[in-house]
Amino acid sequence: MGTIELIEAARQAKANRFVFISTCAVHDKILDDRPLDETHPLWPKSHYGAYKAALEAFVHSYGLGHGYPICALRPTGVYGVAKPIEDSKWYELIAAVARGETVTCQRGGKEVHAADVAKAAGILLSANGIAGEAFNCYDSYVSEYDVAMLAKRLAGSNGQIKGSQTKPKHQIETGKIRALGMEFGGDRLLAETIEEIVRAVQE
Repeated sequence: MGTIELIEAARQAKANRFVFISTCAVHDKILDDRPLDETHPLWPKSHYGAYKAALEAFVHSYGLGHGYPICALRPTGVYGVAKPIEDSKWYELIAAVARGETVTCQRGGKEVHAADVAKAAGILLSANGIAGEAFNCYDSYVSEYDVAMLAKRLAGSNGQIKGSQTKPKHQIETGKIRALGMEFGGDRLLAETIEEIVRAVQE
């Protein structure tokens, strides 16, 4: 109820835009016969995903039913350099590689940089035609193997990396947010993040 109360408070305060931060966790059961875009049914397996999916229904009702300029943004896994830096995603993996240790990589995930989430939210704060809509926010699938290999090169490490590159079964479609002018940071932001963590480990 807290989010609904916040939406109501925003309307009473005449806030001219509301961007609800949802999650890709609204999609756990994924169909193979259609794109994983914003029209895909929402079937979460976690209570967290169910909570976000329930509130997306209110985003639709406030936006489509009441004409309030509210929308939902669905980030995937969010990465970036955290404070303290030890809280950053992949920190332990990158640190182990930088120290020359042997690591085993078996996983990966759909990721987006924190700066891109902020950028996408900024776009939605001024874009037209967003009332009652949801927008996927996803840059690329990142394999732990690729993170380790990049960290090894940047650190000049001799550590051994076991495992192999993993790939996603489904790709999230992001044409809807891209059509509003969104451009994701891609390999550049990933490399900058890993490089900053490597430098911190080596200091």
